[in-house]
Amino acid sequence: MAPRFGSECEPPIAWSCPECGLFQLETGGRPFSQEEEAAVASLGPAAPVARRQLSARSPKAASQARELLATFRPDVPVDVEGLAERIGYPVRWRALPRHQRGGIEGGPERRLLVLNRDYPFHNDAERRWAVAEELGHAVLGHSALVASDEPGHARGMLEPGRAAQERDARAFAAELLMPAGSVRRGFEREQSIILRALGSDERAQAVRTVIAGLAREFRVSPQAMRIRLAELELLH
Repeated sequence: MAPRFGSECEPPIAWSCPECGLFQLETGGRPFSQEEEAAVASLGPAAPVARRQLSARSPKAASQARELLATFRPDVPVDVEGLAERIGYPVRWRALPRHQRGGIEGGPERRLLVLNRDYPFHNDAERRWAVAEELGHAVLGHSALVASDEPGHARGMLEPGRAAQERDARAFAAELLMPAGSVRRGFEREQSIILRALGSDERAQAVRTVIAGLAREFRVSPQAMRIRLAELELLH
């Protein structure tokens, strides 16, 4: 996956795959709409990126997620809401501005992870990702004013440090929902499907089959699983 930038001084707003043409927002959410694809295409050619840059992002955030996994040893798929409850961050539904998927409420003594009851979550995977991101914000000590927006929602200006906090929360969510060791074992179990494929078309279909199967196993979106496999250097 290669990054797409809105400007040279901001983090990537999306990732694109030169092999399959996938556009993925810089989130665990949905792919671009046709209108959003056209907008991103107008930004110019994708900049090359070293694969290790992806897996090296936000190491502290990923480490925090691994610590939780090591402590509570949840099964796959991780019960992210149950885990949040166990460590003192219960999930509640509230009415929020429509573009916000969720946020954090409360003070130092008691915080709630809030999901927007009016937000049109498309599926269970998107809801789980939103919970994992908000849990990341809470565990990493981010501002209680942090709120996760819908993919593609443009803010006029990010408050100081917001972009870095969002990257950290996404790294936390990826490690929590798709633990590196479990994903590697799952991919190794299914890799023969890809290895048996003949020709580029058959291989591309085999890759999609493996990604879809792992996404169902971990209860994440296929887009999130594809990016995770690339981060772990399991897909090239």
